[in-house]
Parts: sequence; C-alpha cells; structure tokens
Amino acid sequence: MEKYLSIGEVSRLLDIPESTLRFWQDKGIFSVEKGENNYRQYTVYDLTNIAEIAFYRNLGMPVRQMGRFNQFCLEDYDKVLGSVKDTLQAKIEMYTAMYESACLKSEHIKSIQYLKTVDYTYEKVPFGTLVRFEYSDREQLIRYTQNPSLYVRLMDSRDPEHDKNDIRGIIVSSVREHDTLIWQKKKDSLYAVFLIEEIASENYVNDISKKLGTLQKKHKTGILLANFLLGETVDGKRIDYLKAYVEILDS
Repeated sequence: MEKYLSIGEVSRLLDIPESTLRFWQDKGIFSVEKGENNYRQYTVYDLTNIAEIAFYRNLGMPVRQMGRFNQFCLEDYDKVLGSVKDTLQAKIEMYTAMYESACLKSEHIKSIQYLKTVDYTYEKVPFGTLVRFEYSDREQLIRYTQNPSLYVRLMDSRDPEHDKNDIRGIIVSSVREHDTLIWQKKKDSLYAVFLIEEIASENYVNDISKKLGTLQKKHKTGILLANFLLGETVDGKRIDYLKAYVEILDS
C-alpha cells in the first residue's frame, strides 16, 4: 500500500510553507488527490514533482509560466530558462554595482580616518577627466545620484577668492560633444592630499584656507580638486568631507 504524506510533512521535508503549497495547487501548477476526509494526500511522486517545481521557482521562473509546468517539453524549458538567465544576469550586474559602491564608501571612510591624523600626504589623482556639472543635465544628475563621489569642485589655490570662484565638476570617462571640459590629468603632475571638513549646516564654512596655508609653507601650489567623499552628523552639525588633491608646482 502506498504511503501518503500530509501537507505538513511535505512542508517540513521540502522547507516550503504550507501556504505556498496551497497557492501553487490553486494556480494549477500541480494537483494532488484528496482522501476520504477531504485532506490532501501527497505521494512520493508528488513529493519529487513539487521538489522540481521548487527548483525552478527558486531560479526565478514566474508562477504565471508554471501553470503548465507538467506539460513542458524541452523547447519550453529552454525558452523559459533563457528568460530566467537574462533576468539573473541583469540582477548580477545590479548587485555587483551595489557591492562596488559599498566597497568604495568603505574605502572613503578609511581615507577620512587616516587623513584626520595628518596635515597632508601625497597621492595620485584616481580620476582623469572633469567636465562642468550642469544641474539641468539629466544624464549627469542620474550619474550623480548613483555615485555622489563623482562630484568634484575645481579651484585655483593661488586665487585669494578660491573658495568663491570654484567650478562644479563631475568625473567622466569620456567627454560628450556638448560637455565643457574643465580639467584633465597631466601625466607627471604631483599632488598633495588633505581632508576638507565643510559644515553644510553653517553655510558650508570650511577649513580649505587653513589647510592650504600649512601646505604652502613647503610647496608652491596650483589647481585644487575637492572630491566629495561622504558626510556625517556631529553634535547636531552636518559635516561634509571632501578629499583635496592639490597640484604641486615646485620646480
């Protein structure tokens, strides 16, 4: 005599909620017989069939495509799995980008913590090209919302009004026809680096002049690039941290 399983036993064996099993059956994805007491009775065949259904559902196969699951031919499987693979590939790319963004922010935190311990240090500029950041440019705004650290302020450290005469820029890999190029990295330029602390809640007052004064005791300086890292709230004040790359002009 064939052994029957209850819905609770199937649920425990396959780790599938009873509500999901009922939902799949209501959608016609599989069917089971009912006993004299009107309870669902699951056979070993039903168990293996449901396990296969769960496999494809876990791959992301839509419920609407599984209504005729038990009538699938090889071509049906191939077509549906092709769609599933396309969806998974898109998700992989999305999650990869999210992971890389999280790693980038972690590196920014480490950089902030280190730069707080020194007056300045020396590093290479990690980007090559800046164009003017136009707030009316939808494509630029989308890129900025995806990664605010693409934002860079360009100023001339030799200008007494450097902080007022800055140019808003955004990092790009290529320059479009209507972009305004504002800076491009030179091959052998040397840059000093220090941390800028800017109090956003107090009209963006910052310590650029103070930090530049320390650096200019030793070096002649040129272009300053202030790259936004992130912000935090300290004692009720919103502080933005920017990483300054200052061109060294010593001969």
